[in-house]
Amino acid sequence: MIAIIGGTGRLGLGLARRLSRTQTPVLIGSRDENRARTAAAEAGLGAGQGRTNVDAARSADLVILAVPNEGHEPTLRALAPHLGGKVLLDTTVHYDRATRSVVLPGGISAAERAQQLVPQARVVSGFHTVSAAMLADLERPARGDVLFCGDDAGAKEPVAAMVRSIDMRPVDAGALATSRLLEQLAGLLIDLNRRYKKKDLTIQIAGLE
Repeated sequence: MIAIIGGTGRLGLGLARRLSRTQTPVLIGSRDENRARTAAAEAGLGAGQGRTNVDAARSADLVILAVPNEGHEPTLRALAPHLGGKVLLDTTVHYDRATRSVVLPGGISAAERAQQLVPQARVVSGFHTVSAAMLADLERPARGDVLFCGDDAGAKEPVAAMVRSIDMRPVDAGALATSRLLEQLAGLLIDLNRRYKKKDLTIQIAGLE
């Protein structure tokens, strides 16, 4: 079972829509259960797959954190008792909209902070460079690579399998500290989308075929 915490947001909902086509059991989590139920129905999962964040996290083996930057730490603190031994895929980017730049509080990434806050979780960082607009548009094939990283090799396996299930290619970028670079890449893509008036630019690693 996969739980998408923050599944009512753009990235979480887009990912839920893709996963709904794979018959993968997915729960949508939100602080507001009614919003979660609405989002789950919109994603094609059925309203019954919408839960509170806590209920969704408690029921899943793979928990995807797709909350806004400002909700990152409060959400993790609330969910910490339910994440022991579970794979936690953190998609968060510490992006400062005022300065239009990625900031790394204390010099570490969001995923590294997640590992500090929930040391019993098996944290993987990824999906920073994947377009939410692209994921949500089921009329178009998924494109781009999913760069991900983490210190637990076993935790990377279900993440890679999930990525393949939505017809995207997982690219293992190394240790969890690499998430600092992945967040910066997300900031670069945001700037490029703005400059070229796009909304779904992505990254693909050439030469891995």
